[in-house]
Amino acid sequence: MKSGHAFLVRKSDGIGHWVSRGRQIFLGLSSALLVFAPLAYGAVHNWAYFTVGLLVAAMSLGLAGLGLYYTLSPTENMETYPYPSLWWLGVGLVLLLLIQLIPWPQEAVRWVSPEALQIRALGTGAGLSPYLPFSLNPNATLLENLKIWPALVLFFLLLYLINTRQQLQRLVWLFVGVALFEVLYGFWNFHSKSIWGYPNIYTGSRLCGTFINSNHLAGFLTLAILLGFGLFLGQRQEIPLLKRSTSRKKSLGDLSRAERLEPRARSNIVLIPLFVLVVGLVFTGSRGGMLSLIVGLAFLALLIYSQRWRRSHIPTILIFLALALSYSVFLGRGPFLARFLDLHHEGRYHACLGALAIFREFPWVGSGVGTFGDLFSRFQPANLAGYRFDYVHNDWLQLLAETGVAGFTLVAAAWLIFLSGLVKQWQRCQDRFTRGLGLGGLAALAAGSFNALTEFLFHIPAYSLLFAALAAITYLAVHFQPQGSAGFSYPKLSNRRGGLLWGLLPALIIIQLVFVFQVSQYWRAEAAAPTEINSMRLPPLISLKDYRRALKFNPWNSRYYEGLAESLMKKGLVTEEGFAEVEDAWRLAVRWAPAHWRFHYRLAEFYLDDFPKAPYYYIPLAFSELSASLALFPNSALLHLRMAQVLAWSEKYFPELIPENLRHSREFHAQRAVALKPQFKKYLKPQKSH
Repeated sequence: MKSGHAFLVRKSDGIGHWVSRGRQIFLGLSSALLVFAPLAYGAVHNWAYFTVGLLVAAMSLGLAGLGLYYTLSPTENMETYPYPSLWWLGVGLVLLLLIQLIPWPQEAVRWVSPEALQIRALGTGAGLSPYLPFSLNPNATLLENLKIWPALVLFFLLLYLINTRQQLQRLVWLFVGVALFEVLYGFWNFHSKSIWGYPNIYTGSRLCGTFINSNHLAGFLTLAILLGFGLFLGQRQEIPLLKRSTSRKKSLGDLSRAERLEPRARSNIVLIPLFVLVVGLVFTGSRGGMLSLIVGLAFLALLIYSQRWRRSHIPTILIFLALALSYSVFLGRGPFLARFLDLHHEGRYHACLGALAIFREFPWVGSGVGTFGDLFSRFQPANLAGYRFDYVHNDWLQLLAETGVAGFTLVAAAWLIFLSGLVKQWQRCQDRFTRGLGLGGLAALAAGSFNALTEFLFHIPAYSLLFAALAAITYLAVHFQPQGSAGFSYPKLSNRRGGLLWGLLPALIIIQLVFVFQVSQYWRAEAAAPTEINSMRLPPLISLKDYRRALKFNPWNSRYYEGLAESLMKKGLVTEEGFAEVEDAWRLAVRWAPAHWRFHYRLAEFYLDDFPKAPYYYIPLAFSELSASLALFPNSALLHLRMAQVLAWSEKYFPELIPENLRHSREFHAQRAVALKPQFKKYLKPQKSH
């Protein structure tokens, strides 16, 4: 092996052959993941993203173990290692996760995130304890990190596994091939609106392939088109010009000769699948995807123009795009292009405003990854009260809201450093293949980061994996050296800096082992009591025993406590012990998701249902929890209606139990409920009893 081609190579080692074979196997498995993830509904179901995570973890453990073995070997038998680009991003993300999940003293939480403490103190204070995490939903925070972590690890794996130009080209063709299959499969099932035989209710009349959401397919197609176009530029053959003195007849004869037509046809053949991908992109009807393609092509043209490198490519880009769009209109998809004129995006607009509001309340470390859906109800306008927003449709704003200045600065700085470094390296490239493929990769990376302003693509595991692979391909492409024995010119760890591996490799092994343990716990819990959305099946019936079993594996999931309480209530509360268990379950649901209004509301209803046991104890508690739910969802007609009903009943039977701040507010809540939902007026007649 040549120096710099492998992650870890010894000059003379009997296991060198097995190391090379193992790397080929790992690269094959990585390629298989890039095929499996998009085909498995975008890997949005737990069986898919947990499979991906475990396989990536297994490969990284094998590679890290091998690296640790060589690190402990005698120095004179070691070559230099490729320097792990952006290793500090991985370290920073792990630290941020620990900061959000580790329980801190209340005083620390009050100092760093006072709003988090106030939300936890709502109602009866079920969300409080002596030590508290910064995240307002630790279960969601850990789960979202378990989904995104394999993508970051795959980026490093590909850097260390790919060591030839042929492997790089095959991976690009795999990328384009999967995208082409998505389009063809989407057209095949365009009218059936199904994925692998299961109905897809989310797509409507738009192309979605095997992705549930058409916008997610559009994001992937944009990356594949730009990367494939870079491959086309890198392989495009320059045909020698004919002499001016040559006659027209002879010129036509020379141009039709095989030695001239064959290289031109061979270099242009890649445009055929790219043409199909652009047509497929138009059929997705995704404005964000199409705008991102335009941004990527503009970025590509800007780099070409700034470097004065074959500016004839720019007309080629424009002609190609014009032909693809014209053909799409010819096929009858002009209305999809006309969607650009539809500027009615009230839901997304308010989601963005909500994300900014959350950031203002949790500026330093955020509210916790995955908590936007719980907190947005506080800012949700009345006309959108019937919808739940788990995502902002703007990954950058959601990152800002959920991780604060710390997380946003870390990711944005890493991205700017990485992209600017690749651009500078590309400007130094002289090889046609390196320049072309690197240019396409840079354009795709720019388009992907722009598309994140309009969608929640990085919350889709398949897209995150594909984007990580794209980043690795681009990094390797701009560092490829066609001459000499170095292979790739990326920075390598010298013996002097090799000590970094002493810290990184053991830490990586520990992190991956913890990752495997957490994934296994989550998976076993979901196998016992499925609560995550699965478009392949109807919601299953879950028994009390199933919820108890799930909580043994994952005691952070509030929905398990909700299901446990509901299952116990269905059986009937015949003993004080059973009543206490139900109350504990509801309070634990509030504790692990204190910003979710529904758990406060259900706890209030539980107290109201059982007030005869001790009215002077339970009615004030019910008022506290109802007030908490209204504070978390102030534009809910249901909550205002229920508060008005409870106040009317209490004024008649227990006026002394109404809290001071709620006295004389029945009329306000009744009017508010009717204003939000006029049909609720029929429920506001004077009631004789509770």
